[in-house]
Amino acid sequence: MPIQTQFYKSLMYKNLRPNLIYETVYDIDFDLLYGDGIRHLFFDVDNTLITYGQDGVSLQCINLFNSMRSIGFESITLVSNSSNFERIQKVAQQLNLPGIYFACKPFVFTMRRVMNDANIAPDTVAFVGDQLFTDIVMANLLNLKSVFVEPLDATNVSFLRSFQYKVQQAILNQF
Repeated sequence: MPIQTQFYKSLMYKNLRPNLIYETVYDIDFDLLYGDGIRHLFFDVDNTLITYGQDGVSLQCINLFNSMRSIGFESITLVSNSSNFERIQKVAQQLNLPGIYFACKPFVFTMRRVMNDANIAPDTVAFVGDQLFTDIVMANLLNLKSVFVEPLDATNVSFLRSFQYKVQQAILNQF
């Protein structure tokens, strides 16, 4: 294998490969994460917790986050690339959590600032999201535990997002 190809495969593996993969957020073993030293959880919103067409969370989602609180996590925060402040704020209020909108993932500056301001060490953080190219890349660049979940709705999305999900699935199949 040529050195250049090997380099790109190594780079792809390091930055795009999630530490954990689950079908949905409801399948994640949060007790296991806590037992592994994770004390802070960050969640993407769109297509991780709610579909793009929804603007509110289900009772099942509210119960999940209440369950996480009972485990003892020190902080749980929503982090979205959405520029729709009202939508993210509504979800954050329904879950009684802080919410960050327009985070510009995969760029690390917003997450780094949030973690620095709260004095949070990267090895105590798990980031949960449905997109390799934003959520997982950002988490891996910051040395957070990256947790990938399948998108809630991969069909009722834009052409570009649909294409992205197909590429993402092809990459996941390589791991």
